[in-house]
Formats: sequence, structure tokens, C-alpha cells
Amino acid sequence: MQFFKKYQKTLIIAVVGVALFLLGGSLVPNFLKAGNLLNVIRQSSVIAIAAVGMSQVIVIKGIDLSVGGNISFCGMVVGILFAHGVSVPVAILVALAVGVLLGLISGSLVAYLNVPAFVSTLVIGQITQGAAYLFNNGNSFGSFPDAYKFIGNGSLLGIPISDYLMVIFVALGMIITLKLPIGTHIYGLGGNEQVLKNAGIRTDRIKLFVFMFSGFCAASAGVLLAAQLSTAHPTQGDNYQTDAIAACVIGGINMAGGEGKVLYTMVGALIIGSLRNVLNLLHVSVYMQTLIVGIVLIGVVAFSMLMKARREARTSQFAAAEADVH
Repeated sequence: MQFFKKYQKTLIIAVVGVALFLLGGSLVPNFLKAGNLLNVIRQSSVIAIAAVGMSQVIVIKGIDLSVGGNISFCGMVVGILFAHGVSVPVAILVALAVGVLLGLISGSLVAYLNVPAFVSTLVIGQITQGAAYLFNNGNSFGSFPDAYKFIGNGSLLGIPISDYLMVIFVALGMIITLKLPIGTHIYGLGGNEQVLKNAGIRTDRIKLFVFMFSGFCAASAGVLLAAQLSTAHPTQGDNYQTDAIAACVIGGINMAGGEGKVLYTMVGALIIGSLRNVLNLLHVSVYMQTLIVGIVLIGVVAFSMLMKARREARTSQFAAAEADVH
């Protein structure tokens, strides 16, 4: 019983993942083939990279609703730069810098003007979405250089490049949260901001860093997605915002802040990617897929809140019992 309590979230995530794979294998004969599983990981890489940044925003009790717009916008930035003959490295660096700048704007609104995160990021997301349409009058960019398309669809030692990128970003997120001092402050900010302020820690700088990092991850996801699709379209980031949030929640990131692990977020992204893959193989429409992912997200959030309420009730009962004893 103690083992279950200690590793409750890990076990739940494992059960959900195994159940989905078994269900997918039973419904779709080709789902469990090695080629398709590598494709699932490749498709999940964009979700995972966006979710790494999103997870830190949620940990500090925020939300980043600009991710979808930023993914589309940064993909279009790459597209328009290629259309003007800019080299691949420069185009990518500019797109990533744009993502960081967008995160800086959102973070500044939150940290220095006390604008709620969902308001500031929603506005930035709307602006970037509109700007993405204006770049090419609502049309796509294509005819990308082969070197760029290799990033999204190439492989090294039989493993897609995008899989390596996903692991790199997850490792970066883990280093920030587990190995660097700012990681402790990020969790502390989600737990009790006033305690950090009383300790003389600049919480505004922490917020700024978190939103800038989320902007960087969203831009990276946008660059990778455009490379995978070999095209950039103003709406291609739309579903990835919900998927990133769902990956965080399924991976055990507490929507109330202060709790969660980046590694589990990657597992959540793989679960969402697997779900999308199964639905695609079953020829379920994109609109129905979005509905199903939304239902899953609501269900997981409700379950998480129920488990949290039960833990708090048990803690209160234990405290009351201790008080009676003394």
C-alpha cells in the first residue's frame, strides 16, 4: 500500500500508456510495428518539445495560451526567410529568437504588470496567429531546402532526427528543473510565491525566464513541425497547444502549480501522440480527434483534482487525529 502511495502517479501513467498501446494494437494491426512506433515518436516530438516549456509555466501556476500561435508564426518566419534566400542556420536562429522575444513580452506582462498569464498569452497568441496569416496572405510556404527538411524527416543510425531533438529538449528541461538553482525556485514559486519574496528572491525574473523558455520551446516546435511537413501554414500549430497541455496533465504536472516532472511530460506527449496515431489509422477526422483529446484532458484534470482532494482530506484527518492524541 505504501508503495502504491509513493509511486501513485508513475503507476497511473504507466497503466494509461500500456492500456492505450494494447487498445491500439487490438484495433489497428499495424500500430505495434516498429516502423509505425518510430513514426509515433516522431509525431510526438513536436508535442513533447512544446510541452517541456508549457510544463514549467504550469508549475508556477500559469498557463501559456500563445503556444499554438507561436508554433504557426515561427514556422511562417522560417518560410518567409527561405523565400528571401536566407540560409538554413540563420533562418532557424531568427525563428528561435522570435520565440524568445514573444516569451519575453508575455513574461513581462505577467511579471511586471501583474497581467494574468492566461490573458497575456492569449493576446500574444491571437497577435501571432493573425501575423502568421498576414505573412503570405493566408497561404503556405513550401519548397524548403533539403538540409532543413532533413531535420524533420531525416534519420541518424536508423532513428529520426526529431527523436534526438525531443530527448535533448527533455534533458534540457530536466537540467533546468533538477540541477540548476532556478529549478528549485520554479517549484517554490508554484508552491508559495510569498516565501520566495520573503527570502529576497526576485520572483519576477523567474517568471520572465519561464515564459521566455516556453517561447523558445514553442518556436523550436514550430521550426521542427515545418521541417516535418516540408511546409509552413498559418494554422498548423492550432492543435499542438491543447496537445501540449494534455501531455503535461497526463504526465502528472499539477495544474495548481508546484508539482510535476519533465520526464513524465514526455511520456504524456507519447501517449497523446499514440492516441492521435491510432485515430489517424482508424480514419477519424481531425475535428473528432480534437474533441476526443479535449475529453481526455477534462477527464484527467477531473481525476487529478479528485485525487488531490482525497490526499488533502487524508492529511486533515491525520492532523486531527494527532491533535486528539496530544
